[in-house]
Amino acid sequence: MSYAKYNHQGYFGESFVRVLASAAGLIAGQQDLDHTGVDFSIDFPGIRGTVRFPKIEAQVKSWSSPKGTDLHWQYPMKVDHYNNIAGEGFAVSRYLFLIIVPPDVSQYAEVDENSMRLSHGGYWASLRGSPVLDRTEQRYVTVSVPKRNLLTVNGLRSLLDPVPAQRMSAS
Repeated sequence: MSYAKYNHQGYFGESFVRVLASAAGLIAGQQDLDHTGVDFSIDFPGIRGTVRFPKIEAQVKSWSSPKGTDLHWQYPMKVDHYNNIAGEGFAVSRYLFLIIVPPDVSQYAEVDENSMRLSHGGYWASLRGSPVLDRTEQRYVTVSVPKRNLLTVNGLRSLLDPVPAQRMSAS
């Protein structure tokens, strides 16, 4: 038995985030049930600035046929999933993590005696200032994910900084 294409792609996307969190010295945990639209909570094990044990939550989407402009990915997303991370009122900051993967699964990872390279890359967007949408009026929404918001070790750590105002906009 093998994975279906989207199961394989999704699992790789989540594993990509786990590897990055591990490299950043962060803890990435999953809830037992995916009931809140969050795939991971990512925690810093200690103090950052004035905050003890800061955390974020992330919804991870993987995409093998990316489309966009020079500045943004234009990701089509189900409104139900979008609403789980859009708007105000969350106790913990929520992000969309968009993992761009090759269409050919044999290209997901390259390994030699010196390194492992995961293809292609991950990006983040905050939908904090975005409106919650009426799912009876539309089923999908296109989300702009800035290409400058590349998920790196330092970039992921910075999302846990205690000054969320710097990350509110996805533009």
